Amino acid sequence: MTALRTADPIDCCQDALDLAGLHACRTKGDLDRALTSRLVRWFPATDMALCLADEDPDRHRVALTIGTAGPWRRGDQVDVARWNVPPEQRFVLHYLDHELGVLLLGAPPAARLRRALTTTLTHYGVALVNLTLNHESRRATDHYCASLQALEQGIVLFQESDPETVMARLMGLATTMLRATAGALYVLDEVGKSDSPLRLSQTLGVPDALLQTFRGQDGSDWPRSWLRGHAFFAQRRCDPTLGGLEPSLLPPILQNVVSLPLRYHGIDAGVCMVFNVAAEATTMTDQLEGMDSLCQLGAALLHRLSLEATSARNRAIEQELAIAETIQKRLLPSRAPATPAFDFAWRSLAAQTIGGDYLDLLTAESGQVHALIADASGHGINSALLMSAFRAAWRGEAPWVEPHELLSLLNREVHHEVGATGMFITAATLRLEPATLHFCVANAGHNPPLWYRAATGTVERIAAHGPPLGFMAEAGFGSEQLVLERGDILLLYTDGVTEAADRELELFGDERLERLLASSARGTADEILDRVLAELQSFSGRARQDDDVSLSIIKVR
Repeated sequence: MTALRTADPIDCCQDALDLAGLHACRTKGDLDRALTSRLVRWFPATDMALCLADEDPDRHRVALTIGTAGPWRRGDQVDVARWNVPPEQRFVLHYLDHELGVLLLGAPPAARLRRALTTTLTHYGVALVNLTLNHESRRATDHYCASLQALEQGIVLFQESDPETVMARLMGLATTMLRATAGALYVLDEVGKSDSPLRLSQTLGVPDALLQTFRGQDGSDWPRSWLRGHAFFAQRRCDPTLGGLEPSLLPPILQNVVSLPLRYHGIDAGVCMVFNVAAEATTMTDQLEGMDSLCQLGAALLHRLSLEATSARNRAIEQELAIAETIQKRLLPSRAPATPAFDFAWRSLAAQTIGGDYLDLLTAESGQVHALIADASGHGINSALLMSAFRAAWRGEAPWVEPHELLSLLNREVHHEVGATGMFITAATLRLEPATLHFCVANAGHNPPLWYRAATGTVERIAAHGPPLGFMAEAGFGSEQLVLERGDILLLYTDGVTEAADRELELFGDERLERLLASSARGTADEILDRVLAELQSFSGRARQDDDVSLSIIKVR
């Protein structure tokens, strides 16, 4: 923005005190004109622009301009990063803790105007928020009135979207339409599943405790026996059982009952009963037809609300899983250990949103590098939770104890975590000495790490040194001390690699993986990793496997 000449400021004391005019504005336009009038009096011949915050935090919308305001026009979206305006010419527009926008001046104001301007902008912000809230309130009121007008012409039940309110309204409508003195409404916990529990949802004029004493003549659960039946009207003087109830349990005041199953298109939602209706059998047939339509509508609405609730829960679960997936990915190593002796590459791919595989690389203060590959039984949420606890335990202990002792500690921890669930973890942990290329490996029932020996061009398997973690609290574990040479490669992997199947159900297998490692050994760790994953996808014919897939490659430079 280019500043024009700013005239000497006029006395603004009266302007600063007379702020009621801002709050008296009834439209955004009136409010902007009131602010503009005040700013023009205080800063004549000065360019100004008021930019309000928009949905994009990096952009603001130009709400009003005074003077030329540079290239900006009202309504423009402007990038805040390109505001070439000094801080002393910026005045932030606040409402409580919220930043509403900023006023940009083409020239710095005089000291005695700064306080008046700040006060005015505060009142402008309050007035702007109030106008916005009033506008939204009017819009909501208009929408609500329009909805009521439309619903008055339709079905009264569809005035509500809360299941409990719908059921209360349905109960009230049924008793009112049949001129009954009491009623009860039972609904299925899972609408559409007639074998799910049937619970008492609403009562009117009859104690819950009394309803709980009712039984069928054969001792059966009486509401469920009426769930799958048809609507009926029973009078005590004609049928002492009132449709199959044990007469000895019925109070004398109960003279008749109407049973109204809530069902539409074969979908059961519950059953509504009204007691002591003001009607005779001769007139009840037509009334039952009308009530049947009401109950069909009620069942349809309850079914729809049930589906919406299920959909909302599923969306919430999907969102939580997406968050869990992000967190789990961040638990993986973010960068390779800083050592010139080795080249590292790793990848972990979950079969579902989150998985039970885990790999890690950790550099100790001594310079030793600790590596881990682990696989929890199964995959999904349970495995991911178990592995999260396992990761914390491994990272806390790995730098301080020998690998076989580390597995013993982890085994006791896992055994405590899994309890009687039958879950377990297989794991292989390594300690690498960059200076000497010595390494120590301990394997708890995991797939044998592969060791490519550059000197011979062969691949060796490093066998397990104990059972999976979690089976026996006091299980023992061994380890091996080995020495790497230049060009050697260690490949750690989970069974999701070797047990991946093609369309003919042939497994990828250990031998195929060993041949692939040997044929790729001249590449970098990343190149080897990419080739293995590409071959795995080509073999199975799909990008995502049935089980979690994790690979960690350590190559001696």
